[in-house]
Amino acid sequence: MTPQIAIVLLTFLLFVVLILSNKVKIDLAAMAIPIILELTQVLEFGEAWSGLVNNSVIMMASMFVVGTAVGKTSLLGKMTGAIIKPGASDLKIMIGITIPILFLGNFVNGVATLSIVIPMIVGICAEQQRPVSKFIYPACVLAHIWPGFLPTGGNAAMYLQHNAILENLGGVGTWGFFTAMINKIPIEIIVIPFLLFVTLKMAPDLGNIPTKQEGAAADAKVADNKAKASSTTLTPGQEKFTVFIFLACIVGIVTCALLGFKTWYPATLSAFILTASGSMTIKESRDAMTTPVIWITVGTLPLATALSKTGADQLIAEVFHKLTGNLPPVVIMISMYIVCMVLTQFMSNLAVGSAFRTLAAVIAVQFGYDGRAMMLSAQEGASNAFMLPTATPAMMMGYEAGGYRIKDFVRMGLPVTILMTIIFAIYTPNMFPLVP
Repeated sequence: MTPQIAIVLLTFLLFVVLILSNKVKIDLAAMAIPIILELTQVLEFGEAWSGLVNNSVIMMASMFVVGTAVGKTSLLGKMTGAIIKPGASDLKIMIGITIPILFLGNFVNGVATLSIVIPMIVGICAEQQRPVSKFIYPACVLAHIWPGFLPTGGNAAMYLQHNAILENLGGVGTWGFFTAMINKIPIEIIVIPFLLFVTLKMAPDLGNIPTKQEGAAADAKVADNKAKASSTTLTPGQEKFTVFIFLACIVGIVTCALLGFKTWYPATLSAFILTASGSMTIKESRDAMTTPVIWITVGTLPLATALSKTGADQLIAEVFHKLTGNLPPVVIMISMYIVCMVLTQFMSNLAVGSAFRTLAAVIAVQFGYDGRAMMLSAQEGASNAFMLPTATPAMMMGYEAGGYRIKDFVRMGLPVTILMTIIFAIYTPNMFPLVP
């Protein structure tokens, strides 16, 4: 083992330890990577900080601006009010809650979605005189599985980010614009109805019905959150213009993806137009582009370059080969999935996904596997995070807001976890074979 390989492996180990300890924010831990690699001269300046000019970073930043602008409109309230009427059944209430979750999930992650939706659920439950424990858990799972399905928001650039990792390792980027969406189709088709018709019934009635005063306070919090999220109020004309630009942006991205053009052009142009027109202020756009996801990407992309440049990727692959032996490809995929799924119950899914995504790419490149198959195994395994509140910040938010006990989480989460694992084991290895 050369000194440079040792530095790269120790840097990767340090990154994993920091994010799994929950004592350092993931974006801060990620930004330590290019600093260490440049200071130790493993990478040159341009290599260490190449993430700052990476096309996936530019596209993500642009789409966060577009998503924030759409979030300032009044679409959310109109969607919910159209479904939930006085005396509505639990199913209708849950459907009314589902619609804004699906809408918000196109632009922001589960935590951001729930920060808006949980106060709204409290207000609805106060009005309908229903316990919040019936709706919070299904809402948390929905807020977790939906982001990343449609290639919108920051997710529009996810395929570029994955391809960049594979290419930095010396492999071929096989991810396409619709790869994640194709993989998630059976999850959304099967799990969403399961949540509405099964998990909703399994959710306990803990008697935590909000008072009218609590409901009013929750409604005020929703309004306050929206006020804090935007320093400007959109006029009716600006709302229509913002929605039009958003729709045009999505159509443009999809069209470019289908025709083989650069997909970040429509995103960047839309962000510029929304800011120049006044729908977004300069400060709002700047704040939207400084999300931790951007810095996690900037920090972790150089790691793949360093692994390939020093030969550390070959060393990791050799260790993996000794552990897996001659296992069939489908077993290798499922094994990676289960390892990530088990780990993520006890620590942040983002931490597990960040650590194992690069490892999966290294293994794929070294053994000639399809990069999509191996990286999906790690990504989807880390996303199967529903049995314990420690699995993801979104589930922790739900655990506290719903007043649940650990046994409630395990009882509701175990069927969802098993169902997700079965879907992956049957669908993904056939749709994205490990060996082309």
